[in-house]
Amino acid sequence: MPTPPAAKAILFGRNPHQPDPFDVEADAAEALGVDTYQADLSALLSGDAARALTGVPERGHLRLLYRGWMLTEEEYGELDEAVRALGHQLTTTPEQYAAAHYLPHWYPRLAGYTARSVWTEGPDAAEAWRAARKLGPPPWILKDHVKSAKERWTEACFVPAGATREDFERSCQNLLDERGDRFERGFVVRRYLPLKVYGRTPAGPAHLEFRLFFGRGRLLAAEPYHEFDVEVPDFSAFEPLGRRIPSPFFTLDVAMLEDGGWAVVEVNDGGVSGLPPGLDPRDLFAALLDPR
Repeated sequence: MPTPPAAKAILFGRNPHQPDPFDVEADAAEALGVDTYQADLSALLSGDAARALTGVPERGHLRLLYRGWMLTEEEYGELDEAVRALGHQLTTTPEQYAAAHYLPHWYPRLAGYTARSVWTEGPDAAEAWRAARKLGPPPWILKDHVKSAKERWTEACFVPAGATREDFERSCQNLLDERGDRFERGFVVRRYLPLKVYGRTPAGPAHLEFRLFFGRGRLLAAEPYHEFDVEVPDFSAFEPLGRRIPSPFFTLDVAMLEDGGWAVVEVNDGGVSGLPPGLDPRDLFAALLDPR
């Protein structure tokens, strides 16, 4: 995949009806001298992509990095069309966005480094149960093609050893209820990996997990996913894995196994990945926008 030029501006996707966690990031970008623009996601999601970009120059050749709330591939495609209609370009194409956003796209590239997984197309719990049995008996992790409901760990995410079909289908329904109209495409069932537990959150166990940001084939930043006071290991060995994902900006979430090894637990588009507590957005943007 050719290396695209660095983004020259950032397009923040905002919901004007909710508190916005991206305000701090916008301030950080502007402190670096980076131009920032806003996309009104409420307009985009209501089908008016043109109105969503009223704050973006009408004509020009900006290369815009999207940074904002998570979108479906179709919604991101509508945003891309609206941006191109103004003469601009998103740093990440819709195809590249999907390559890192949806597990069935990235899993075949990293299957040897992550939990064995199966999935369905559609919300049929019985079909998901039949697929899951190919993994062997539980424990399993349940999610959709993009996201889990780990905030409801015991009800909608973790399927324990000894779980029956009825237990599993109840977890599927809880996941559907939790994700609502943002449920993405189908169920994903993953073998439960014995990860090193480092603490707990109100939702469940907190593992020794790190979020790695990659840009243009380079590892840009790595920080603990949770607010743990731990030394960040040297993750340079993960750069060859990062080059397997055909996207200019994405994240790998990696976690330590109980035996001391490491596994990839999640991949996502970098524009919609939250920043870990210890990562200064100025450091990330400076590395990402560096033309070298």
